[in-house]
Amino acid sequence: MYPYSGVKLITLLEQQHQARAQTGLFKKGTFVLQWRAKVGSFPHADVETLVSAGEPCGSWRPKQGRPEDKRNVGDNWEQFPELPLYGYIPGASIRGIVRAWANQRPDVKLEMIRLLGNQEGDAIRAGKIEFLDAFPEKPTKLRLDIVNPQEQFQVYHQGQGTPLSLYTLGDGQSKIPITVAIRGIPGKATETDVEQVWQWVQQALIAHGVGSRTASGYGILKPSYKPQVAPELRKPAPGFATKQLEFILHSQGNAGPNPKKMELRPSHWRGWLRSWLLRFFLGVMTPEDARLTVGELMGTLQAPDDGGSRKGLLQLKMTAGDIWGERSENSPYFYTWKGKISIAAPTDILNQVILPVIKFAATVGGVGRGWRRPLHIFVMKNNGKPAARGGYLRLFYQVKLKDKPQLVTKTFGVALNSNDWQQLYEQWQVAVQTHWANRFAPGQVGLRAEVFSPTSCAVYLVPQPHEEPIDTQNLEWITTTPTATRGEGMNLIYKSTYKGKVDVGGKAAGGSNAHCSWVSIKRHKIPKQQECQETVCLFMGERNTLREQFLQELANIPGSIRLFGVY
Repeated sequence: MYPYSGVKLITLLEQQHQARAQTGLFKKGTFVLQWRAKVGSFPHADVETLVSAGEPCGSWRPKQGRPEDKRNVGDNWEQFPELPLYGYIPGASIRGIVRAWANQRPDVKLEMIRLLGNQEGDAIRAGKIEFLDAFPEKPTKLRLDIVNPQEQFQVYHQGQGTPLSLYTLGDGQSKIPITVAIRGIPGKATETDVEQVWQWVQQALIAHGVGSRTASGYGILKPSYKPQVAPELRKPAPGFATKQLEFILHSQGNAGPNPKKMELRPSHWRGWLRSWLLRFFLGVMTPEDARLTVGELMGTLQAPDDGGSRKGLLQLKMTAGDIWGERSENSPYFYTWKGKISIAAPTDILNQVILPVIKFAATVGGVGRGWRRPLHIFVMKNNGKPAARGGYLRLFYQVKLKDKPQLVTKTFGVALNSNDWQQLYEQWQVAVQTHWANRFAPGQVGLRAEVFSPTSCAVYLVPQPHEEPIDTQNLEWITTTPTATRGEGMNLIYKSTYKGKVDVGGKAAGGSNAHCSWVSIKRHKIPKQQECQETVCLFMGERNTLREQFLQELANIPGSIRLFGVY
C-alpha cells in the first residue's frame, strides 16, 4: 500500500498558523466533486497527465508499453482502467480559475491584480496569497473515461466516430470531497485580504469548476457548507445569464466507458445540444459557417484556422436528483434519471438562440441512447425476447405568476399547434440574423444532412397510443404488449417499407455499417385525457424518393396535423 500524503500539508500549515496566532491568514473548506474532473489537456494517458495530475502510487508494468503511447479505448479499458496515480487539483489551477473569474468582473479585476499579482512584459508583481494543492480526503486514483464524437454520424449520416480515451479524477458514480485551502503570506497579506480572496475562491469554483472540459459538465464543485459570499459576487458575469431546467428521463439506458454500467453523463446533454444547434444553423447558413458558429458557441477540439482547441461561450452543468439510474419494477427494464441541467451563455444568445432550439429539440425527441424513438417495447428478431427501446424526456422550468405566491412548474417545450411552431422559429431566425448578419443565408436545401428549417424537414402530430404505456410514478410498464406502446408514427416507421432502410428508418449495426434514422418520434400525453399523441419529425436531406413516400404516408394518417415544415 502506497502512503497518501493528501491533505497532510494543509493540516500542518493550518496548525502552524494557529501556533503563530495567524489563523486569519489561513482559509480552507471542503468542496464536493459532483461527477468527474478531466486531467491533462490531451485525451490520452500521456506523460503530461502523469506529471501534472497525480501523486504516484504504483508503477507502470513493461507489458503496458510506454506512458506516451496512444491507445484506443478498448486497449485502455483492458490495460489502464485506472492509472497508478492519486489525483489532486494543483494550487496553480485553482489560482488560474480565480483569475479567470475575476477578469470577467471589472469591479474585481484591479483588486485581484493587487492581491494575486501579475506580469506585464518583464515586469512582475508578486502576489500576496498562496494557493495550496487540493487533495481528495481519501486517496482517489485517476479513472478511464471516453469522448465519443457523434456529430458526423448523427447530423451528416456518415460513419460512426472513433471514441477517444481520457482520464479523470472521479469514476462518474461517487462524489469526492476535496479540501481546498489558501493562506496569506505573513507580512504581506492582511486577514481582510485573505477573507476577500477566499470569497473569490468559493464563488469561482462554484461558477467555473475545475479541470478542462468544464463547459461540458466536467469538474463541477459544490461546497459542503453554506459559503458566506457577498451578494454582488454571486451574480453571473456581466452580460451572461443562466437558465436552469429540471428533467425526467425514462430510457432504454445510457452508458460511458463501461457499456454494461448505466450512466447518464453531462456529455450526453452537451452532444445533444451541439447536434441540435448544428441542425438549426444549417438551415440559415452555409455548412462552413454553421460549423464555425457552433464551434464558437460550444467550443471545439479542432478549430478551422489552426486545428487547435477553442473554448466556447456556453457552459452546461448537470446535477443528479434523488432518482438516478433506477431500474424499472418490471421487464423489459428501462431506467430513470431525474435531475437538473443549467445552461450559461451571453444573455441575448441564451434567450433568443439557444433556449428556442432546446424547446424544439425537447418536443420532437429525447436525449442519449435511443433518443429518436419514444420509450416502447420491441421484440428482438434474434431471440424473440422483448426489449425496451427509446426514451421519454420531459423538461420543466419554474416561473413566478402574478396571482400565485409560489413558483409554478411548467413544461419546457413548444405547444402542439402550428402557429406557435412557426412564430417561435421566425423569432429565432430574426435573432440569428441580428447576431450573425454576415453569415445569414436562409433557404439551405438539398444537403445530405439533418437540417431543421421550414424547407428541409416536416413535423406532424399523429394519434395514439391509446394510453401512456409506463407508470411514471412507480417506474413500471402499465402494458407489456408491444403494439400498445406505439402510436401511429411508430407504426409507420416500423412498416417493412421503412424499418431497417438506411434512407428512412436507419440501420442498427456495428461500426461503419450503422446508420441513423432520418425520423425522430416523441410521445406526448394529452392533458386531462388518457390518450397520447406522437410528434414525428422527418428530415428530408437531399432529394430521396423513399423519404418523400414516407412524408406522403405520414400526411395521410387519419387525424394527422402538420405542425411545421414541408408538405
